[in-house]
Amino acid sequence: MVYLDNAATTTMSEAALGALMEVSANIYGNPSSAYGFGRQAKRLLEESRKIIADCIGAEPEEIFFTSCGTESDNWVMTKASDKVEKIITSAVEHHAILHPAENQRLLGKNVQLLSVDNNCLVSIPELSAALDQKTALVSIMLQNNEVGSIQDITEIARQVHESNPESLVHTDAVQAVGHIKIDVKEMGIDLLSASAHKFNGPKGIGFLYISKRCSIAPYIVGGGQEKGMRSGTENVAGIYSMAKALEDNVANMESIHNHISELDSMLRTLLTEQKIEFCINGDSSSRAAGILNISIPGIDGEGLLNILDMHDICISIGSACNSKSQDRSHVLLAMGLDEIEIDSSVRISIGRYNTEEDIRTLVKWIASFYKIAKLAET
Repeated sequence: MVYLDNAATTTMSEAALGALMEVSANIYGNPSSAYGFGRQAKRLLEESRKIIADCIGAEPEEIFFTSCGTESDNWVMTKASDKVEKIITSAVEHHAILHPAENQRLLGKNVQLLSVDNNCLVSIPELSAALDQKTALVSIMLQNNEVGSIQDITEIARQVHESNPESLVHTDAVQAVGHIKIDVKEMGIDLLSASAHKFNGPKGIGFLYISKRCSIAPYIVGGGQEKGMRSGTENVAGIYSMAKALEDNVANMESIHNHISELDSMLRTLLTEQKIEFCINGDSSSRAAGILNISIPGIDGEGLLNILDMHDICISIGSACNSKSQDRSHVLLAMGLDEIEIDSSVRISIGRYNTEEDIRTLVKWIASFYKIAKLAET
């Protein structure tokens, strides 16, 4: 199998898998228990909290464990302030942000969506014009999951905090954590969502960074775990596996980035050599290496995906969370693509374990499908 849908999920690293198996088998005590076996699990929780905090420039007490990025996003959008009057976000956010934002609008809150340019970047002047003293929360995705564009969160946070020091800045960093350097203090981020399976960790576990300066209500009440902010017995094995996955990715970030960049360049070169017409959606200096959303004129994206699937090659036609929807990509629509361009688009996302042979195999079958489609046109 050739797996090139790493923006949807990733292969678990050896570090993550080893940690998951070790803790599941040997340290399965309840971390809330008073005896030694439970305290052993509790120590792993706190070790994990510190590892994650160190990886993003936070303090351990600012890390709260959740089940996934979607839960973290929902927590922020529904509980960030009891007195929210205005929320600003963008038209290209994940639905884990957009849907709860719409729910807030239905509750009478003022929700404003910022537009983006053809590179999927929000306009800083438009953001500045939208900010006022009633703005309680600004949520802008750090790295887009469909086209890979990286927003200037540092400048966005500066604008927000200069306009109103009480406003909070959240970023859905699910696609970015473990792949690009993040320092929440230097970048001015107040709240950050992450999910382990996007950085070679296990599914079903994530975290939310909550700056000490934030006022945010508990998301789940009950047993009082996570300082009473997110009750429920902690998934110790998943949490420790997530921490080790992130630690491993951050430690090897430069070499992984270089490897992915080389495969990214190779893919574009081979497509060109095969005389395949294509356009990279969101192509700019801000695009993260390894996520290529391309439109191929005259090609049906879903048809190409199905042909590749028959040859055990995995790509996507958008966000995996929304792949079964009949709606066209809201991200590509917001970027100004027309229906024909969207229908001819696919997303190829490269990960740390992909090889040159993977790229050659992919291009071979794309070229075959492309030639057949072109012959059918004549």
